[in-house]
Amino acid sequence: MSKADQAEATREALTRVGRRLFAARGFDGVSAEEIVAAARVTRGALYHHFPDGKKGLFRAVVVEVMAETCGAVDRSSRGAGSPFDAIARGIGAFLDACDEPGCRRILLVDGPAVLGWHEWRSLDLEHGLGLLRRGLEAASRAGELESDPEAAAHLLGGALLDAAMLVGREPRLRRRVETTLLRLLGGLSAR
Repeated sequence: MSKADQAEATREALTRVGRRLFAARGFDGVSAEEIVAAARVTRGALYHHFPDGKKGLFRAVVVEVMAETCGAVDRSSRGAGSPFDAIARGIGAFLDACDEPGCRRILLVDGPAVLGWHEWRSLDLEHGLGLLRRGLEAASRAGELESDPEAAAHLLGGALLDAAMLVGREPRLRRRVETTLLRLLGGLSAR
């Protein structure tokens, strides 16, 4: 195995172990020593790959979970009859992803708290909100959206995050929350 392959394997081991532990017990419930022991690497390896240590590893985990969630949302919208239908499908896929306790803890609870609102929001703008914005821009080009896509993305994105947190606390509200989100989306429609 080459040095580059070893380095990649070490980084993957740290990320895999960190993700599992952060999802199960949260950022504050896991020590850097526990992570390196479970990944079977040295503390020096953690700082080599993540100069900010545990926080840097956590940021990498947040990015990975955001990317996977966006991938699931994107896949759910394929084959939709219109951009608005694709967004509606994406809303359901996002709520499904955030219904998983580890994802919810990493993205919606610890993410903003550990990284700080501005850094977390910057990542969300790059991943989740960016995907929503592109969907709303497509809806605008198709004549389906009466509102400004940028403003609509921020407002609907905020509603989506709050909806995911609400469903996380009260899973029985899932259908009602999704129905309400779809009505909000429908209110933006030019149809």
